[in-house]
Amino acid sequence: MERILIVALTSSVREGFIPFRGYRTWYRLIGDFTPTAEGTFPLLTLHGGPGIPHDSLEPLEELAETGRPVIFYDQLGCGNSDCPDDPLLWKVNLFLEKITAVRHHLTLDQIHLFGHSWGGALALHLSSYLI
Repeated sequence: MERILIVALTSSVREGFIPFRGYRTWYRLIGDFTPTAEGTFPLLTLHGGPGIPHDSLEPLEELAETGRPVIFYDQLGCGNSDCPDDPLLWKVNLFLEKITAVRHHLTLDQIHLFGHSWGGALALHLSSYLI
């Protein structure tokens, strides 16, 4: 039996593209990005893959209803983002630079980071990349 999750959001939703190395990276912002409760930083999600888009993380949208904004983006090469065919691009540092570019473009100074599968590995690499 297949289960379908339907979420009726009352939060604001904004989508767009971020330029990066001549390519476009798709993103979706859900929720109110004005400061609220202390420690309620936006949740930046890092999906699995590489090559699997953000879709499996969409149930996290419900967090926006609790006052925590949620950010999804599709890494280069999948989903709504551009799919370059240059094999020289596919290195961990590219993905780490992309996370930094997303944060900079969306002015995400303080975040909580959620990584699933490959995204979890990126989150671990990011901790040493930023030091």
